[in-house]
Amino acid sequence: MSKHQVKLSGRELIEIFGVIEVINFSEVEISLATELGSLYIKGEDLNIKRLNLDDGELIIEGYVIRLDYSEQATAGGFLGNLFK
Repeated sequence: MSKHQVKLSGRELIEIFGVIEVINFSEVEISLATELGSLYIKGEDLNIKRLNLDDGELIIEGYVIRLDYSEQATAGGFLGNLFK
């Protein structure tokens, strides 16, 4: 069973478990590969407060507007996609 979990507190703090890789990051969008597929977070003033890929943990602060999943986790990250 997957350990993937998302906890959203007041649209201002997100705790995500089961993170494999941070693919892209800016103040308005974060793209992740998780155990259950790709996760896209859109918002304002997004900031990575904590990242521990050994434990699969990511904590993000900022105003969350939207969370979107795709079916499969992205393999290879940014560089893998660049050379496809």
